[in-house]
Amino acid sequence: MAGAYLLILFTWLGLYLVTGDRFTIIALINFVAIFLFVPLVLVLLVAILCKSRWLGIGFIIGTAALLWFWGDLFIPRTNQNLSSVPTLSVMTFNVLAWHNQYNPILDTIRVENPDVLLLQELTTGLADRLQNDLINEYPYQVLEPVDNPTGIGVISKYPLRPSAVIVPQLWAGGPQILELDWNGEQITLVNFHMAPTTGIWPLDEVDQSIRFREQEAEILAGLAIQSESAIMGGDANTTFLSDAYRTISAVLTDAYRTAGFGLGHTFPGSTIPGSDRPHLGRLYVPPWMMRIDYVFHSKDWTTISARTAHIDGVSDHRGVIVELTQIK
Repeated sequence: MAGAYLLILFTWLGLYLVTGDRFTIIALINFVAIFLFVPLVLVLLVAILCKSRWLGIGFIIGTAALLWFWGDLFIPRTNQNLSSVPTLSVMTFNVLAWHNQYNPILDTIRVENPDVLLLQELTTGLADRLQNDLINEYPYQVLEPVDNPTGIGVISKYPLRPSAVIVPQLWAGGPQILELDWNGEQITLVNFHMAPTTGIWPLDEVDQSIRFREQEAEILAGLAIQSESAIMGGDANTTFLSDAYRTISAVLTDAYRTAGFGLGHTFPGSTIPGSDRPHLGRLYVPPWMMRIDYVFHSKDWTTISARTAHIDGVSDHRGVIVELTQIK
């Protein structure tokens, strides 16, 4: 049994390293690939009990792969003493469209108190509350609410305005391409909600969603290349093992990967009606199985800190909040 498990693990690993997301089945496995490594501890026990050299080697190779993919997320981060430099806190938060429980959302925003907040699945009801309840804290608001998951919006303590840049409409929401005025600089700010994969069947629809995200990633990378300074965040609906992620991270820095600690999983959470947490009958999958929400930035920024935000108990995502400063 231990040998069969290692065969499955190494088959996936080899196919992933060679093909990435080319094959739909492998792309689906990539979403939850970290859980393929959970049985490794049992392989170690069997190797010790059976005194199996080959199982021991398999355990070492599997552990090396695990550490290669995720090990850096568990290295303690050195606190940077940057008290004398101006910083900008940015938060992305998919608030879940299918509810009217706005107070927990507003409470989370107040607790985290970011300078700039990127919202996905923004509804008209929540947009009204943002304009009525948070206008003093966030006087600059560019909101595009829709009463379904395509709504999107940004609120900010610093001036921002829509950009004239137009991109193809492939997205689940937005993207919003804005210009943020901060510390005498003009920053390209992008709020995105990439195409979702809503199930595992039929495979042609799953594959289409994956290819949409790859096209969207190319668009974001192109925007980053054209911008002198950029911050982009949102719900990418994909994990860091995907080709789409690699396209974006080739030109932008993943703030959480740089300064976060732990897996930082952001989805799925809530089980209220309308959430996307998968379930079979009344049995839901475990919470927080993957990291699909990100803040990226161009190379002229450095990440001081990054973490997941307070859980509001309503949305099936939890936010990601990062603190950035510009490198002069």
